[in-house]
Amino acid sequence: MLQMQRVDTDPAYWPTLQHLVLTGQVEAALDLLTQHPAYDALQDPDMAAKVAALESVYQLLRVVPRYTRAGGSSSGRLAGTGTLTDDVVLFSQERAAWRQRVDELWEGREQLLADLKKLDAQAARGLAGILCLLVAGSDKEHHVYTSFQFMAQLSHNWVELLLGMLLWKYPTLQPQLHLRNLVTKVKAVPALCTRQSDEEFLDFFEQLVIAACDQEVQSVASLCTTTPYCSLQFVTHIYDVLRALPGADRIISRPLPHLGGDQAEMYTLNYAESLAGSAATWQLAAEYLAWCPVHGAPVLEILLDRSLFVVQDEQSALKALALAHRHGLTAAAHGLARRLGMAAAQSGRLGVALQWMMRAHDPAHCAELVSPLIAKVQQAMLDQAGNYQLTPLELPELYDLEPLLLQLPAQISTTGMGLSTPKQYEGVQSRAYQELHFLHAFMRLQQALQEVLQLQQSASSGAERQPNQQQQALAAAYAGVREPVVDLLLDGLAPAALRLPLLSYIVPVFESMYMPFSRMDVQQMLQMLGSVTGGLPALASAVLAGTHTAALGLRWPAVAEAAAPDGADAADRLQSQHVNDVQLALCRSLAKAHVVEASLKAVA
Repeated sequence: MLQMQRVDTDPAYWPTLQHLVLTGQVEAALDLLTQHPAYDALQDPDMAAKVAALESVYQLLRVVPRYTRAGGSSSGRLAGTGTLTDDVVLFSQERAAWRQRVDELWEGREQLLADLKKLDAQAARGLAGILCLLVAGSDKEHHVYTSFQFMAQLSHNWVELLLGMLLWKYPTLQPQLHLRNLVTKVKAVPALCTRQSDEEFLDFFEQLVIAACDQEVQSVASLCTTTPYCSLQFVTHIYDVLRALPGADRIISRPLPHLGGDQAEMYTLNYAESLAGSAATWQLAAEYLAWCPVHGAPVLEILLDRSLFVVQDEQSALKALALAHRHGLTAAAHGLARRLGMAAAQSGRLGVALQWMMRAHDPAHCAELVSPLIAKVQQAMLDQAGNYQLTPLELPELYDLEPLLLQLPAQISTTGMGLSTPKQYEGVQSRAYQELHFLHAFMRLQQALQEVLQLQQSASSGAERQPNQQQQALAAAYAGVREPVVDLLLDGLAPAALRLPLLSYIVPVFESMYMPFSRMDVQQMLQMLGSVTGGLPALASAVLAGTHTAALGLRWPAVAEAAAPDGADAADRLQSQHVNDVQLALCRSLAKAHVVEASLKAVA
């Protein structure tokens, strides 16, 4: 109807408006009333009478007072800007003043609608019908009788007549005392006896109203759960309404022997089950499960673990994860994240897989996912053995993980822990996400070496910088190499299988005139070299002797297996000549560091 160019030409326009008012859909009635073409032709003199009559009725509907009570409202269906109150005294005063305005318009309707009748007789009859409905609450009996008769003619069944009477005649009626009699009255109207469109539904509704009047909580629940007229959604929410009745919560909350939960939870579970099978409503099902105190959490966990809709896209997955955390289902959240991580790994998206595994707080799977990359790092350094060229490695997979590695939680340093027994040494062999921290430190080392290489190339090509500036820049670049090397070697981030290749790889740094390591750093690296080439017994001896203060010699099973599938150790894969070269470079670095520190001490 609203799509029509002139709604007033539709024969159903005014009956529809009257029916909306009868059933309390005032907001919809106001919207439809303002669609009348008279409002679009205010400059037309012939429309002045129409607009004046329309505006009089519009203002009455807009300011109708409304009464609300705890647990429901006899006039809560109404809308507009009129007073909304639960104070029956204030409501009665406001409604009395409003009724007086209605009575005045109703009694003066002939004069009000006289001009309108000449222009549009149908509109005049339509507005008179709306006024007739509103006058139902008048103190004048003949007005009430006329209104009741018109309501009966307009109603399709006794339920609509009952609703109209409650809204416009008895807005503060006490259901326990008077509703049964009112039902009897409206059912006895002769005009409605021949228009019973759905006898079975009306019989059910009568039983429901009577049971509610008598505050028979279980009777209302039984009627709603055994009739085809009430959907699962209606049944689920009817318990929220019933709890407002005195003593209802004691009946509703009684545990069912076969379920464990109460009857409200049973029907909520049934409704959630019907929602869980659709991609559009599975999240709504999860929200309903939150209202099930006994079975909600385990059922929600199963839903998140098994539903295919959860993992259909990342947005759904993140919503499901947030939902699980919101309801305190930590195990379900971790299981879901682990599921998504495995799916991402199978599709070759390593970075995404690691993100999900970190959300699942699963360092073991993170280590397993990056073990091939760590093995590739080891092989790349082994290939460089003996070249002793300051060349960053070609590892694009490592730089693909840079956004993830930059967000890693802080790694606790183990340098200087002073471990004194093998048992204490074993206690630090497992640190959360150590493999990822290793990759992060190794990436920082590559970036530092790249900066050194660029400065060296710039200096050799006769760059713009002065010699002193070039030396200072190179010294600063070499100093930037120290931190990632200390993290890798002295803080134990690098596994044992990678320490000797790593030492061999950074020999050019040791041999540089800008060697950045302190005397203590080099001494610890020499001790570590002996432990790596001599095996774990030599390391244990150093620890027991108190001469080894770093948590060294850690070996990760995942990395060891991926790095040396043939079982060969890193020391066996490097020629003894390379080992000797590393040892010699470290000895020279120790001498340099000693001289530098002695010089600084002498200056001080």
